[in-house]
Amino acid sequence: MQNLAMFPLGSVLFPGSILPLRIFEPRYLQLFSDLAQKDSFFGTCLIERGHEVGGQDSRFSYGTLCKVTDLKELGTNQLAVQCLGVKRILVRKWLPDNPYPVARIEELDDSDNKDFQLKREIIEELERCYVLLVQMGAIPAESIDIQALAGVNLFTACALAPLGQLDKYKLLSVQSAKDRSSLLLTQITSERETLAAMSRLQQDEI
Repeated sequence: MQNLAMFPLGSVLFPGSILPLRIFEPRYLQLFSDLAQKDSFFGTCLIERGHEVGGQDSRFSYGTLCKVTDLKELGTNQLAVQCLGVKRILVRKWLPDNPYPVARIEELDDSDNKDFQLKREIIEELERCYVLLVQMGAIPAESIDIQALAGVNLFTACALAPLGQLDKYKLLSVQSAKDRSSLLLTQITSERETLAAMSRLQQDEI
């Protein structure tokens, strides 16, 4: 286990996903200043209650180790930071903020995700969800490449799934790739059914 600087968020980040951040809070400006002087790794986790700005938040235990891949100054006391999710982590203990959140964390083994063969049913349900979202006008057609979905891995499929953040947190917290795949299929099938019902109602109102 190790102590790690943490950046609690209102969204879930999966390993392999890119995270853009705009930094302006003094405590997080200090965090990225400290990272520049030693290493470029920090952690993210989903906020359970509270807000990203101002502190006084309650946080979930599973999160993601991140690596800073780009950092630019945007002017006085503002940074644009781009990060990459590396691997899942588990917070064992929250330490006092000084001045930013720090936690005692354990890095989790996700090796079974690397060679996991994504079920065809998952890709098909993802495709159906996005087709419905486009038909309903919820997203523009050019915002998603349907054909590219066939080549994504399990973590990327979790990130792309049109699910709420609590559902995504459940996916992040699952221990094995097999169980994560089964849960994802259940979740997106349910979401597709909900979207299909909403689409029918929308059509009836026209």
